[in-house]
Amino acid sequence: MTALSNYEVGRRLEYRVRDLFRKSGFFVIRAAQSKPIDLVCLRPGRSVLVECKAGSSFLGRERKRELLDLARQAGAVIVLARRKHRKVELTNLEDGRSLGLENLSEL
Repeated sequence: MTALSNYEVGRRLEYRVRDLFRKSGFFVIRAAQSKPIDLVCLRPGRSVLVECKAGSSFLGRERKRELLDLARQAGAVIVLARRKHRKVELTNLEDGRSLGLENLSEL
């Protein structure tokens, strides 16, 4: 069995997070080439932007600032999705609070 490339690992995470948001009633768009954001999740009266990070990739200070600015411009919540120990962890990038997967419908 061959190891997955970083792209494949990241894409799998994006699909997994996409499915979680869809199950919570969001319409989800996966952005081509992850620019400017990985996922745009929409529901009446609510928009959530999601940046996915898998494996050893990390969110640098400059990129975090760009994402926070993008979220402010869009009037959206910005969420960082990470894969840790085969589980998806979601964090509100604005305040650093962890989001439970069962609470996505409350976003």
